[in-house]
Amino acid sequence: MIPGRRYKLTRRCFGRHFYLTPDRPEVRQIIGYTLGLCLERYGLILHAACFMGNHYHIDVTDPRGCYPAFKCMFNSLLAKAMNALRGRFDAFWSADGPCDVELVDDEDVIDRMAYTLANPVTAGLVRHATRWPGFTTAGVEFGSLMEFHRPKVYFDPSNPELPERVHVLVERPAVMLDLDDAAFFALLSKRVERLEKAADSKLRDANRRFKHEWRVVKQSWRGKPKESEDRFTLTPKVAGRSRWARIAALQRNREWEDEYAEAWEAQLRREPAVFPYGTYAESRFRSVLVAPPPD
Repeated sequence: MIPGRRYKLTRRCFGRHFYLTPDRPEVRQIIGYTLGLCLERYGLILHAACFMGNHYHIDVTDPRGCYPAFKCMFNSLLAKAMNALRGRFDAFWSADGPCDVELVDDEDVIDRMAYTLANPVTAGLVRHATRWPGFTTAGVEFGSLMEFHRPKVYFDPSNPELPERVHVLVERPAVMLDLDDAAFFALLSKRVERLEKAADSKLRDANRRFKHEWRVVKQSWRGKPKESEDRFTLTPKVAGRSRWARIAALQRNREWEDEYAEAWEAQLRREPAVFPYGTYAESRFRSVLVAPPPD
């Protein structure tokens, strides 16, 4: 993985079930503690996050180029802790796999953050993003620390690697640097508000109303959405408003994949092989040679 890239990470629960629904205060506590623990361990910078009943969105910057390890630990710990809370033992995450999108331009970064924060509103659940009863960073100003104590479920208090409390720091991304933190937060809030108004108008046109938070917390975690979803759709790898920025990113990724394939084939032939910079799994588990970062 290339350090410094920005990603929108998404993962869905098995069968679209509401395993993450905030029906108990412990759900938010488990999510916050697990997220803070993994962010600190792998050094990812959190910009926005929202955990819906059956999926989550996290917007991050990855300074160390190790977000695969972050996802592995975070998804594993969260699934085990939530299963312990629910008293279940089966698969927690969907076998469809995650959707990790690299964000290649500044406008798309803030648009995706707004999408993340407004997700409970656009889903017709609550009228305002800040009223979502689950874990969300909506309304949390940049530089703020969210504190979470170690949950009583699953996490062993005698384990020295599990502190009594952790903090989730919400930071602004390194985009639109002509704006200070307050101005960027105000711009983000306006874009969230725009999505809220659009969702409200859409529901009014359909003669429907928001579900509201009191119904959300009474929702059974064994349930799932009644609406069907589109299947066999493409999963994007990059996102950006600029078509040329997307094309450039896809071309760069294709060139990287070609270099990786050549190094892999050379290794199979027992020839000297140098994998391209950003190789993660092979460098971690098999100690292969990796090229230095480009100038």
